[in-house]
Amino acid sequence: MTDRKSLVNVRMTASVVTDFYRDGITSFIIVSSDSDFWGLIESLPKAKLLVMYEYEKCGTAIKNALAQHGIYYCAIDDFCTAGTEDMKRAVLFAELEKHLPLLVGENPLDLTHKIYEATRVTATMKEMENFCNRYVKTLKLKIVEGKFVIEIQK
Repeated sequence: MTDRKSLVNVRMTASVVTDFYRDGITSFIIVSSDSDFWGLIESLPKAKLLVMYEYEKCGTAIKNALAQHGIYYCAIDDFCTAGTEDMKRAVLFAELEKHLPLLVGENPLDLTHKIYEATRVTATMKEMENFCNRYVKTLKLKIVEGKFVIEIQK
């Protein structure tokens, strides 16, 4: 059984690397019951990834590494609960943070549309307006360690 598992990991890595370099596919969702995917992640630093793991089989070290590398992750177990909303919001917040240095002169609703488009989160116009009103329009300017920062009111 172990030999077969190793073969699956090698095939998955080869397939994803081929898709990335030959076919120009840049976004991948990795669904795994363990953390054997880390070698694949390190081999494609420019790929956009979402990692889905099982609660019981993924430790804090791998979650911390994913967070440090800006890789979105969530538990497969969350898809039978309301956890998907938290995941969507986390992805949207991360994208909003990328736009913070460029806010001056930006229309809040136009920025919200850009965020949803960049994250590929599907939403109705009303959901986008709600996100805009609750999070984009309420951004706060703060001073942290003597420097200005923009803070999302989560």
